[in-house]
Amino acid sequence: MLLGIIVLLALRQRNLDLLERKARAVSDPNSPEYGRYLERDELYGIAGSSAYNADIVEEFFSKLPGKFEFSFGKDFARYSCTVGCVERVFSTTLRIQEAKPAPGTTAIRASEPIRLPEHIQKALEGTSLNAPLFMPPHPMQRKVGPFLYNRSGRTAPRVRPVIAAGDQFISVHFVAYCKDKIVNQDTVQNGICKNSPHSLLITAFDVLVLQTATNWQKLVRVPAVPDTLGQKIAKTKDNQSCMEFNATLGNIQNYASTTVRIRSLFSDGSVSDFSDPNEVLPIWPMAYTTPSLLSRNYNIPMHEPVRHPRNSISVAEFLGQYYNPNDLDAFFKLMGVREWGTRRKLSLIGENEPMAGSVLGGEAQLDIQYITSLAANVSTIFWSVPSIELATRQEPFLDWLMQLEDTEDEAIPLVHSVSYSDDALTMPLWFKRRVNDEFMKLALRGITVLVASGDDGVSGNFVAKDGKKYCGRNREEFPSSSPWVTSVGGTQLAQENVPVCGYTSENVMVQCAQDGEVVCTSDKGGGITSGGGFSSDFLRPWYQHEAVEHYLQQKDSPVPGQDQLMFNRSGRGFPDLAAISSNYLVLMGEELEAMSGTSASTPLIAAMVARWNEDRLQNRLPPLGFLNPLIYEILSRHPSAFNDIQIGDNRCSRSTCCPVGFGAARGWDAVSGAGSPDFQLVAKILREDAMMAFRDRFSASQPVAMVASVRGASSGHRIAAS
Repeated sequence: MLLGIIVLLALRQRNLDLLERKARAVSDPNSPEYGRYLERDELYGIAGSSAYNADIVEEFFSKLPGKFEFSFGKDFARYSCTVGCVERVFSTTLRIQEAKPAPGTTAIRASEPIRLPEHIQKALEGTSLNAPLFMPPHPMQRKVGPFLYNRSGRTAPRVRPVIAAGDQFISVHFVAYCKDKIVNQDTVQNGICKNSPHSLLITAFDVLVLQTATNWQKLVRVPAVPDTLGQKIAKTKDNQSCMEFNATLGNIQNYASTTVRIRSLFSDGSVSDFSDPNEVLPIWPMAYTTPSLLSRNYNIPMHEPVRHPRNSISVAEFLGQYYNPNDLDAFFKLMGVREWGTRRKLSLIGENEPMAGSVLGGEAQLDIQYITSLAANVSTIFWSVPSIELATRQEPFLDWLMQLEDTEDEAIPLVHSVSYSDDALTMPLWFKRRVNDEFMKLALRGITVLVASGDDGVSGNFVAKDGKKYCGRNREEFPSSSPWVTSVGGTQLAQENVPVCGYTSENVMVQCAQDGEVVCTSDKGGGITSGGGFSSDFLRPWYQHEAVEHYLQQKDSPVPGQDQLMFNRSGRGFPDLAAISSNYLVLMGEELEAMSGTSASTPLIAAMVARWNEDRLQNRLPPLGFLNPLIYEILSRHPSAFNDIQIGDNRCSRSTCCPVGFGAARGWDAVSGAGSPDFQLVAKILREDAMMAFRDRFSASQPVAMVASVRGASSGHRIAAS
């Protein structure tokens, strides 16, 4: 089979300084040009490649086999050809592995750099090779191998290492050992250890629940009867059958590291030793995140539909992530979400493999299930880019951005949620600069782009994969560290959410009963750790100078010195906002799975932005566009519009903790940004500010309240951006 390769050619551009000044002006709420976005024709009348560069590139590639086409603004070109053709044209070598690649990857490897004639190379900023993904038509369901128990050698029960936990409950699986130190093979109904040579039955189990950090413990006696114990057949290491029991315990305190010890009670009144707590991985009980929980926590009117026909949102999906429409319908029903016209207004660009969505597409399933639940009835595009960038082995961001450039003003979604970000140090500098320039152009068109800040804390996924040797340096994520996107970090719910919570002395012990937000961290049960820090590639932008400088000077959570953590103090600080990112319930086929990530908080914020845009559009105003200047303006004037995250840090990756990271503090910080927005407060501020900024353009008709139904909304107005 002939494999096709897409080579993206990024041509050198004109007038970038002029574009940046204009982008700042249309995005700054204090500018008289605020909201006066450019139409695509205007933008590329200023930008784009020179006619000379475009001509020599076209002349060269038009004579070659394969397909050549320019983007709308002629600042990109796409050349498609077979592997052999690309090797000849670009004087390179592409290897194809013999083994079947993993789903969402490719068998093609780029082993040599691309080479082009010098006059063509001078016309380009760079080239990006994208290969098609391997996706099986019917992927296999992920399987987790069974835990194998020792057959003998103890009387204490053996607890399976992984405990399940939810909102104030834990579920423990274990096997029992009889008096003769042989694993039990009998059911509860027959009598546990009935066939043991000693003929002593186990009549009950004592389950000791321990939360050492809070000095809390609970002893629960579980009778050995069918009403209290579940059971199934398990295996020993020598492939013998045994009986595994399951006990579910409620009224467990949330948000604390929890482990268990279990002992057996025998019919003669004797007891076994307690099981070893070190055999069990600690678990953190906490509330599951659902659309209704997010609606309550952020004051989002999730049951009020979005109605304006131009209000639109997109989820960008890469690396073989797909969603299943049937799962979406079932999720709505399960979560009590009104469907409105969501399915009818959900469209696809690229490809989607629904079967893969239910098996492999956790990222896409989460994105689409939550963004459509919280921005009900919004026109949603599932924007799938089914290829992989060969040089970085990562997402083909430039291919996606070229597609956005080729989308007409009337059709391009106003809000884009991007749940993908990678270690910036693994990407070529030209690539990052060009992606950043494209985000700036989207700001000029009035488009909002939100990007997840990453899930591996201050030092990135290299620490997660290869250990602590990568600690001591801030390895920022990109494109979340681009100055022209809104970077979204992660929080989780906890009771110790302000510094006084958990205070103890001889006379005072403070426990905070109400849940609040703290930094999402893996060492506190969050599943991931919020990415954040400072860019080594891009200077601190104008809109965040005051907020970042305050953080660098504050004493609440002093910023580590360069001898402890290397980072660029003058770089762009991220994230800009944060929201709950842990323990989301996502429907994957017939099963609910709990997932965590800043890839969860990002579509949540995107749904809020779509709802804020609704008020603008209903009043014939331009959409919010690039958010960051507005975010930092609101933070300086109305700090109560954001829930200030003050507890936590990002020193840990998903699996390994470094000695230091950035800590949360009052105001903006490099872990949670400005904090999480209160939807209604921000909506009120935006409306008041719009009445001042757009007095000459504000609709004289009856205003539309953000929280009210907008029945009979106008459907024929284009956005007035002049």
